[in-house]
Amino acid sequence: MNLKVALAAAVMTACGAAQALAFPSMPKYLVDGYKNDKDYKPFIETVEGLKTKCDVCHKPGAEKKAKGHGLNDFGKVYHDRFKPKDFKAADMEKKTDDAMKVFKDAWEKSITEKNAEGKVYGDLIKAGKLPGKND
Repeated sequence: MNLKVALAAAVMTACGAAQALAFPSMPKYLVDGYKNDKDYKPFIETVEGLKTKCDVCHKPGAEKKAKGHGLNDFGKVYHDRFKPKDFKAADMEKKTDDAMKVFKDAWEKSITEKNAEGKVYGDLIKAGKLPGKND
């Protein structure tokens, strides 16, 4: 009986770890996808300077497994347009072009939206700022 409990606990721990690292490659897709776009140069420099590149969409230090995933306002907009199953499948199969297409489709739809202050996320990005509020 103790062996079954230990095995179940190990499986649950492994699943939780996998869930916590569900999309560790997303910042790489952001940087790789836009590093050659001159309009994105200041933003990519900002992203590269971040201690945690996930802060583009997540609030720093927020629990990413909690309800809402610790997303900031831009992260919520992006999340609503993102197709995680398609991205994860393509990324895991090393179909980089397909994963990049899923990433960029959601990104391009998201940057046209406005934040609560009426600022367009894409304008903030082109100004080299993080699009989301992280407070």
